[in-house]
Parts: sequence; structure tokens; C-alpha cells
Amino acid sequence: MFATIERKASGEGYFILQEGLSPFFISERLFISKDLPLGQPISEEVANSLRDEQLLLNCREQALQYLSRREHTAFELKQKLLKKNYSQDHIDLTLEALARQNLLSEYRYAHSFILSRQRKNPEGKMLLRQRLLAKGVNREDAERALEEAFTEELLIEAVSKAYSVALRKFGADVAKQKLLNRGFTQSELRFAFERMED
Repeated sequence: MFATIERKASGEGYFILQEGLSPFFISERLFISKDLPLGQPISEEVANSLRDEQLLLNCREQALQYLSRREHTAFELKQKLLKKNYSQDHIDLTLEALARQNLLSEYRYAHSFILSRQRKNPEGKMLLRQRLLAKGVNREDAERALEEAFTEELLIEAVSKAYSVALRKFGADVAKQKLLNRGFTQSELRFAFERMED
């Protein structure tokens, strides 16, 4: 079965027209890069190849839109792209390319997550580690982000903030236990309280 390529009436991109199938849009960039004949027949193989390349470009564009709003893990992006009906192959190729280009970074996501979490709802390293792993961050990037983001200054600030909230809500007898429940270790609390007293 042959297909033809026609320019969209708006002049923005092109359609692949195949008998018995819905027209399929391809971008001007893809059309120009392939040096395709406008209005002339192309083989089914060429039409399918163009469709595949355009779907891959669309998948990348969608992923970049998500990443422009905030950092994501590969796991999160994969779930969102699957909901948009992109194929597993297109998603895998897209995520690999974005990671190679450093546009997708689990470390950056983890670092950003830790700082955001500590501003809103301070927690200890142990609980943060569990949250990062549950969100699909690989262990190596989670550990690196925890080591780099969780400075002594951040720890003291996080314990101070969490303790103030726990003190108001539960009183002095229960406040320290609540901090342990929030993932702070005994040694972290000891260190932070010593510094807070200085």
C-alpha cells in the first residue's frame, strides 16, 4: 500500500495519507530532515518509519513538558507517559536519551525533594531515604543526595522546626518520641540538641 505526504492547510507540518487509515501528522522538522517528496507516493515501509519517528519525537516532547514543570524520577515519567499511550519502547528510548543529556536526573530530583520536604515537613535521613526509594530513585543517587543535602546546618534547622511543632502539639514528654517517629535517629537528635543549646 502506498502513501502520500500533504502539507497541512494551516501550513504547520504535514500529513501522511494512507488508504484506509486516519491521516498521521508529522512535524516540519521531521519532513525536512528526510527530504521527502510532497504529494508523491512513498512506500508503506517509509510511512511506518516516519510514523515511528514522529511518535518518538512526540514522546520526548511530552517528557520535556513534564520536566519543565519540576524534576521527575524515571519511574514517575514512565508512568505519566504510559498514561498518554506511548509505547514501552518509545518511553525507554526517550528516558535513556534524556538521562544521557542530563535532562533527567534522579540525583537532582532527590536533592530537590529533600530540600522541599525539609522546608515543609522536616524528617530524618532514615525516613527521607525510604520516601526516595519508594518514588523510584535508585539507591546510589538517593544516598548521594542525602549526604550532600543533609548538612549539619540543615539537620539542626530540621530538628528545631520539627521539635517546635511537636512541642506545641504534644508537649515536652512526647515531643522527642515524635521526632524519632519522623525518622530522626537518637544520634542526630543528640547532635542537633547540643548545637541548639550552644
